[in-house]
Amino acid sequence: MNVFPVEGCFLFRPREPLGDSRLIRPDWTVPRNRDPRLLWLDKNENCDPHMTQVVRRLWASLDPVLATTYPDCGSLYRKLARFSDVEPDQLLLSTGADGCIRSVFETFIEPGDTVIHLEPTYTMYKIYCSIFGADTEVINYVATSQGPELSIDTIRSAVQRSRPKLICLPNPASPTGTVIHLDQIRDLAELASDCGSLLLVDEAYHPFHPVSVVPLVSDYPNVVVVRTFSKAWAVAGLRIGYAIADRAVSQLLHKVQPSYEVNHIAIGVADLVMDEEVEMWESVKRLNNGRNHFVDKMHEFGLRTAPSAGNFLLVEFADQSEAIHAALADLALYRHDFGHPSLAGYSRFTATTVELFEPIIERIRQVVTAAA
Repeated sequence: MNVFPVEGCFLFRPREPLGDSRLIRPDWTVPRNRDPRLLWLDKNENCDPHMTQVVRRLWASLDPVLATTYPDCGSLYRKLARFSDVEPDQLLLSTGADGCIRSVFETFIEPGDTVIHLEPTYTMYKIYCSIFGADTEVINYVATSQGPELSIDTIRSAVQRSRPKLICLPNPASPTGTVIHLDQIRDLAELASDCGSLLLVDEAYHPFHPVSVVPLVSDYPNVVVVRTFSKAWAVAGLRIGYAIADRAVSQLLHKVQPSYEVNHIAIGVADLVMDEEVEMWESVKRLNNGRNHFVDKMHEFGLRTAPSAGNFLLVEFADQSEAIHAALADLALYRHDFGHPSLAGYSRFTATTVELFEPIIERIRQVVTAAA
């Protein structure tokens, strides 16, 4: 009988990858309350207070009927099509870019298929490779004096060698902040087509980096682009995103979706926030200005940063890390625990406005000055 023991009881055996004890997911029953007294710069949410006020205003205008009725996505599909310059039937709404990525895996990946992904990268690529039984080829960023780097030639060589079913390419990438240029992605799409590979381009950080590969979809039906409302549009908690693909591919992706792709409240807010495109672009400008201001100040202090095209930045505190982390402990949450050689010594801060960055900059200045 297909059973296996779990703490003294027996359950029906799951698909083989799910029995792997190394496949561990977070325990969401444990509270993870972030201290409201701190500035939350740890998850790359939209940290622009003005855009938060825009969302508050929209939230207050919601019709409660959205909570009592099943979703209607038609209006949002049409707005997304106009914004992305595609047709509505090329789109897929899902629970964040994450849901779109899962749909790609569920639609196309069978056990034993090869998937290429980068490292470090968004955690779910590795998780979905395990869940769907893919063989993975990992391409690692390397540490350089300019920060983490990855050659497009390295990716091309891996594609030619392994002829994967799927190539996962965040652009801009997180947590590295690196960008692969459009011409290089076009060449990679051509190579992927020749090799029978699907190219999944994750544009979660569009439009902080406004150059998009969406125009390639019309020439390369093997290209799928995924985006999210979590970053620039400032509604991370709603878990809503979308994919852009060739019509035939989009139809396949829809086949693995549940009856209703996204809840009605998320659709309602996303529909309203898309009418605030001018506000969104202004928010992106403020956050990019804040990021660039922070980087300039770090350079003034003699600290090294890595180029970033997302709504975040990387700074290397080197031998002053311990003192700076202690100095910032009562001001902000941020990341400094990536565990990959290419990011050794780096800390990542989500971008916020110049004004909100100033107290953090001043604390860092005090530590650097005291150590001089």
